[in-house]
Amino acid sequence: MTELNKGSELQRLLVEAVRDHNVLPLTGRCNLSCLFCSHRYNPPGTRAYSFGPLSAERLSELAAYLDPGKKIIIGESATRLREGEPLTHPRFIDLLKELRVLYPKTMIQVTTNGSLLEPRIVDEFPALQPLELVISVNSINLKGRSMLMGDPDPDKICRMIKLLGKRQIGFHGSIVALPHLVGFEDLKQTMLYLDQNSARSIRLLLPGFTRLTDPDLFLREDDIRQCYLLAAELQYELSTPLLPEPPLINDLQPLVAGVIRESAAESAGLKSGDLISAVNGQAPFSRVDAYDLLTERENPAVRIKRDQQILTLTILKAAHESSGVALSYDLDPRQVEQVRNSMDRQGKNLMLLSFPALKRWQIACKLRGLNDLIMLPVQSHWFGGTINCAGLLTVSDFQTALDGVEDLQGYRNILLPAVAFDRSGNDLRGFHYLTLNTRGIPFRLVN
Repeated sequence: MTELNKGSELQRLLVEAVRDHNVLPLTGRCNLSCLFCSHRYNPPGTRAYSFGPLSAERLSELAAYLDPGKKIIIGESATRLREGEPLTHPRFIDLLKELRVLYPKTMIQVTTNGSLLEPRIVDEFPALQPLELVISVNSINLKGRSMLMGDPDPDKICRMIKLLGKRQIGFHGSIVALPHLVGFEDLKQTMLYLDQNSARSIRLLLPGFTRLTDPDLFLREDDIRQCYLLAAELQYELSTPLLPEPPLINDLQPLVAGVIRESAAESAGLKSGDLISAVNGQAPFSRVDAYDLLTERENPAVRIKRDQQILTLTILKAAHESSGVALSYDLDPRQVEQVRNSMDRQGKNLMLLSFPALKRWQIACKLRGLNDLIMLPVQSHWFGGTINCAGLLTVSDFQTALDGVEDLQGYRNILLPAVAFDRSGNDLRGFHYLTLNTRGIPFRLVN
């Protein structure tokens, strides 16, 4: 991990995070040492950066570029800047207050490991609404949380979660699944605890590790299978939406994964397992499309299939307000249309993508009639290990995949996932996509 404290590169990445992703980075430093932290195992030469707490003046400058129509995100990374623990910033609460003055109605989301939460901080949160926390809990067992995160006071997280409930502060629980280290019972009890203490949702993250990671951290295939089975077992038992990531996506049907408690969707009567067939008479293309339609519409009328019944329910909510319906992420129809518009109509097109995205794109191509689009899944060689998301693919990975295509000259056009490159066109090694050798075949980036 490279320390980046000054210079044009830091300024460019900060502005990119704010303008492109509505992420306000406070600091790249963290107070814990999680076993699963992705930055610990980056290959040398990976251009991911840490940075110290930003000054109040710089944060005020950056905050002016935030989009008040979108959720403001603090504590997560959307660029090559490391996501630090936001509560380590000495002016954390003051900064939230300043944001609330600037954007009085915009949702602010703070992602935290929870170790620095204190009653005096939680007591400030009600006046900062709308505000929601994403808490990296991982284990409510003292030994488990201490082992996984290096938390010196692992008991505090339980006290703070109970206090958040008393103060009616919404939070989402996050669990990195490492059951071979803490046990499946620990994993189950942590999910049950979050459900019993009013978490709005539970994310069950199955981690990917690079080739440099200690082999003892890797999940076995049987562990992964058992995690998905446990999630499926608990999905209808919990009152809280439980979302495994990456989700097991074998279709684009908008199946409701869960409904947030005390939400408009719960009041309307929606339940986990409902299949959304129409929103205001419009059939959604995918889960993402259904989620967007529900969010954008005022008082949407939702036609669902539940068992053998067809029901129409009305969700009473304002336009652009969350409905409370939780759906796994599959495919945005706007992405499909961008790919369609980027294709050469005179022949075959080759699209490079990640392995997890392959199945959903195959389905989308059949639904949209993209018969001239051939998909080539790309293996991550640079990061290696179990890394397989498109955002971590590099120019060298794409090059290896293309070099293995014997009939490349038979394609009219090559499409690459834009998520693998920053605004300047560089990958995580600092190589520009224009250095890719496509043997003269034109290529372009698609979002």
